[in-house]
Amino acid sequence: MGEKPETPEAAPLDPFSMEQAYKTYQNNIRRSEELVYEITKGARGDVSEHDLLLMAVEAIARMTDNTAFRAVVEKALQERSGS
Repeated sequence: MGEKPETPEAAPLDPFSMEQAYKTYQNNIRRSEELVYEITKGARGDVSEHDLLLMAVEAIARMTDNTAFRAVVEKALQERSGS
């Protein structure tokens, strides 16, 4: 008699839900389009080749949903330059 009816609590975001997958997909498209613009603009300006490469790598990572790609390339570039 004194029991409260169950109220739905805010469910934690399920990283495997279709809704979350769609949001991630949309964010990746938006950000990759921004990066393509920044790369194009940067190639005409004063952005270093190193920074252009990292922007391109991030764009590829977002287009392919490969979250580790940028980190792997950054680490390899640091090792290559001895930094």
